[in-house]
Amino acid sequence: MPPTITPEPIDASQVFLARQPIFRSNLKVFGYELLFRSGLQNFCSAAIDSMTATSTVITNSQYLLGLQKVTAGKKAFVNFPQGMLNRHTPFLFSARSTVVEILEDIQVTPKLLENCAKLVEKGYIFALDDFRYRQDLEPLMKIAKIVKFDVLAMSWQELEEEVARARKYNLKLLAEKVETMEQFERLQKMGFHLFQGYFFSRPEIMTSRDIPGSKLQYLNMLSKLQDPGTDYDKMAELVSHDVSLAYKLLRYVNSAAFAVRVEVKSLQSAIALVGEEKLRQWVSVMMLSYLADDKPHELLRLSVQRACFCQGLSDLVVGAGSRATCYTLGMLSLLDVILQRKMETILDGLHLDQELHNALVKGTGRLGILLGLTKAYERGEWQTVEKICQDLGLNPRALPQLLAGSIEAGSHIYFGD
Repeated sequence: MPPTITPEPIDASQVFLARQPIFRSNLKVFGYELLFRSGLQNFCSAAIDSMTATSTVITNSQYLLGLQKVTAGKKAFVNFPQGMLNRHTPFLFSARSTVVEILEDIQVTPKLLENCAKLVEKGYIFALDDFRYRQDLEPLMKIAKIVKFDVLAMSWQELEEEVARARKYNLKLLAEKVETMEQFERLQKMGFHLFQGYFFSRPEIMTSRDIPGSKLQYLNMLSKLQDPGTDYDKMAELVSHDVSLAYKLLRYVNSAAFAVRVEVKSLQSAIALVGEEKLRQWVSVMMLSYLADDKPHELLRLSVQRACFCQGLSDLVVGAGSRATCYTLGMLSLLDVILQRKMETILDGLHLDQELHNALVKGTGRLGILLGLTKAYERGEWQTVEKICQDLGLNPRALPQLLAGSIEAGSHIYFGD
């Protein structure tokens, strides 16, 4: 039987969490690495060791109950310092949904190997993080399933040498800190199976300035939806004339997001149930999904998450702008990646408010600061988060719940979970 562990109580508003997607070769999400700490001061202070900084967070069972939502049912990659492995902390996580990451500074001892063997016996998967071969790691290489390489920390030749050693143990190869599609493609050829980094959300600008006609139609519709002059009746008419949109809307309103007691079968009833604000958001997301039909689904998921996060910030920050403007800010923030064009070129035809335009192109103004905060938080850049919060006069304790709500709301809006 796993040892009994008593979680320490913690204020949920002090759990700062970010997630980074890990992709398969087909760019479908395999899992998320979770980056989290208890309080920004703890995270940013170099004086506090990793075990002290994380232990009260990941031993809190109340918080763990929400991890399935954070990872959308995918694998959760979690770093466990040596002390936590020896205290059997991973047993608080589900073996089915967790990958236990062993850090590069691990000291291989008989006690550690014994504890790891118990975890393997219960079905836990191990990943060796920031791998560099050491002879004393061989016992761990025999029980691990995944080995992670920081591809920015070594030359290509060094990487090939390390990969050759790992292949002897039949380990899945995971490349982390993949920054560009060029790196992604080269790593694929080297035989890597999994890929972690921001390569999927960086624009690869094409030389042609022309947007294909079909996508230009969706882009124009997206522009109209951001215009306050496009009223509820026009949006309802748009949905009713598009069979695909009508079908998806009916699925949406009958999903868990609305928790209706009786199935909604009428399109008119569905439109009335959604309401103007949500209908505008939902149709906008559908247009964005058509624009991104040849891109990883995670890109659209991130766009919706940003939109919901920015909208939430509008309620917390004085002078941030309207909820609708902030939602649009987040939703359009990855258009350059989706269309592989410069943001300025794309927005030239959208006739957006100048402040919104400047925020998306230059990152300036109050809206630009909000977008900067959103990006920093989603990447776990906690020192930047702390500084921007100070500049905005924003209490950072509001952000963890906002992110959790944004992930869930984004999932409901697009995926209909």
